[in-house]
Amino acid sequence: MGNFAFLESRWSDMAKLGALSEKYVYSDPNASIIKQGMLAEVMVEYMLAYEGIEEPMYDNTHANRIRLLKKNDLLPYEISNTLYILRKSRNISWWGRNI
Repeated sequence: MGNFAFLESRWSDMAKLGALSEKYVYSDPNASIIKQGMLAEVMVEYMLAYEGIEEPMYDNTHANRIRLLKKNDLLPYEISNTLYILRKSRNISWWGRNI
């Protein structure tokens, strides 16, 4: 049983992404970071939906969705900073450069 098994009953998609990120953490760190980034994206989308906040109509990026949560005081600095670092790290892992 992994660290994300508790999510299985309500958010199976997040549980699967978390389990995959754990699975790859040592054998394929880049894949692990990509899965962590995907998990973060899904989590942010769930948070927006739960709070009844519409996703941006224009430029609907993960960065802008995070900004929406921050703007609505739903993310403490430490969490928003972690999401930002993870987003940047995933972009480097995925594209091989910082975008």
